[in-house]
Amino acid sequence: MKKTVVAAFVIGLAAPALAQSGASFDCAKASTAIERTICARPGLAKADREMADLYAALAAKLSGPAKEHLVKDQLSWIAARNKACTGGAEEVARCLKDHYNSRATTLKVLGQGTYPFISEQTLLKDGKVGKVTYSIDASWPRFDGTTADFSRLNNEFAQRTRKAADDVVPDREAGANAPFDQDWAYDQSFTLQRPSVDAVAVAISYYGFAGGAHGFAGTSAYLVDLRTGKAVSPEGVFAKGDAWLKTLVSLVGADLKKQFDDGKPGFDEALEPANLAKLLREGDHYYYRQDKLELIFDAYVVGPYVSGPFTVEIPYSTLKPLFAPDGPLGSLR
Repeated sequence: MKKTVVAAFVIGLAAPALAQSGASFDCAKASTAIERTICARPGLAKADREMADLYAALAAKLSGPAKEHLVKDQLSWIAARNKACTGGAEEVARCLKDHYNSRATTLKVLGQGTYPFISEQTLLKDGKVGKVTYSIDASWPRFDGTTADFSRLNNEFAQRTRKAADDVVPDREAGANAPFDQDWAYDQSFTLQRPSVDAVAVAISYYGFAGGAHGFAGTSAYLVDLRTGKAVSPEGVFAKGDAWLKTLVSLVGADLKKQFDDGKPGFDEALEPANLAKLLREGDHYYYRQDKLELIFDAYVVGPYVSGPFTVEIPYSTLKPLFAPDGPLGSLR
């Protein structure tokens, strides 16, 4: 699809959404594999329509640089979707479902409060080295706002993604010496939350396979202070002192123990107060949602690989008194 056609399509989506069913475009004129796949599957057609409605509603609220930024970001998203979702019918459908779910969630958050100027960056790559066929479909957020200097944070997101992606591209020796034909891959996506007017929470989830018995997966969370352009550690979110840490050690320890007792195997030593306190000082476990804190512990952190990740949710009604008044979540007190 030529860029001018895509641009016209995106700008057209900014018109008031009509009460319609099916895809956001005329399926009688579907001309690409992606469009035909969307039209052939009611679930995907619905996802396309809902995404278009979310985009139109947000675009109608914005003007000037904010609207220009949104239109450019949507153009980039469409181009990345078209490039990423290739292959057989089932592969295309699965890819579209993931991309639409992620985009819809992002658009909802971008519409909460003042537009935060966050764009989606992508790394798409595939190839073959010896007996190994590899594919990379990775996305991460870039903060484009002018309220602070986000350059260091943006560089960290980009560098971490590229490093992880590089690990599933074998060198010539590894590809040639693979015991049989293999498919290696790295997939990464992100979700956003807007817990307060001063902050945006980011959760970057990934899955990769680079040979071996099984793949690797996980989630890294960040709380970005829009006033400083930096990711904030738990010590920067909660009031000074150890009251917050003692409270979390008690709440998280009790919740994890219950999960262990209910049949999800875990490491008992992880529940020891000193070990749990050390773990809870690590900021990448903290995903600050709209109404609650979700603590995410990847496989191997508090339990074996077979148990997968563990999560603990704590409502803000419990945590509000512990937030620092001048911190990124201080407005929730």
